[in-house]
Amino acid sequence: MSPHHQKIYLDQEYPCPCHPNGKLQQIVLTEAFGCDRCHRIFVLHADGLTIEELAANYPYKRRYYWNGQRFQIARSKPSAALQRAVGGRGSWVLWFQFLGIIALVLVLFRLYSRSIVASPTVDLVLSIAIAIIVLIVIMLWLFDRG
Repeated sequence: MSPHHQKIYLDQEYPCPCHPNGKLQQIVLTEAFGCDRCHRIFVLHADGLTIEELAANYPYKRRYYWNGQRFQIARSKPSAALQRAVGGRGSWVLWFQFLGIIALVLVLFRLYSRSIVASPTVDLVLSIAIAIIVLIVIMLWLFDRG
């Protein structure tokens, strides 16, 4: 257990990590908290050190730990699916791939700017390539945050 992480007890009231005036209270007969202001639900993990926001509209789950005064966002490890996708490699590999993609985008822009007369086909191919690269970069960024 980290010295910054304190145990979270279901029978206590805590400030909501998402709403400045909200208070978390236990939802009866569950191991979860509900906020009295924003109505978000947070599940207490088995370790008793973190809560996780139940939200269907986020691509990743937010986890918080209690430091004794307020909740802090807990950095979590990548999911098992992501670890399998990148072969169990660390986040430095994701950032290395990100830098490679940025370099590729710069090369594509340089090629595009050098073409004196750009045909509609070249415009379409470059636009699709750039859109795919941007999508990959955004996905890598979201996976690394989670």
